[in-house]
Amino acid sequence: MIAGAGLPRGVIVLLGTAWALDIPLPFLWGLLSFITNYIPNIGFIVGVVPPALLGLLQGGVEKMIWVIVVYCAINFVIQSIIQPKVVGDAVGLSATLSFLSLIFWGWVLGPLGALLAIPLSLLAKGLLVDIDPTTKWITPLLSGGPPPEVDGGTD
Repeated sequence: MIAGAGLPRGVIVLLGTAWALDIPLPFLWGLLSFITNYIPNIGFIVGVVPPALLGLLQGGVEKMIWVIVVYCAINFVIQSIIQPKVVGDAVGLSATLSFLSLIFWGWVLGPLGALLAIPLSLLAKGLLVDIDPTTKWITPLLSGGPPPEVDGGTD
């Protein structure tokens, strides 16, 4: 999933730095954003520092702030809106549950819980919901999909 979000992030950063902000070397900043997308938690910061410094040197504090604002907006949209939806669809959890599991496991276990939020939620779902046939009614609430097929019961 991280690779799936890296390419769009790199392209959007490339367009944002080249077209909207007129920062030199936009292909380099798009590539740096793509590569640093693989670094959990601090990759965004590593990817924003060089173009922000270049914006400071080129256009002053105002341009540096605009670079940071654009990067933060891109990061927010991808990590808070798009990624939970895509990851949730891939593993059978709704985007809301993916986001809430990130908050819950981050609160319970700190940064390690935030990294393991989806696997821990899938473990809990497997142990508490999937194992018991009487809890199949909750599956659509967790996955955000249609309810499971109900057997006619001609036993």
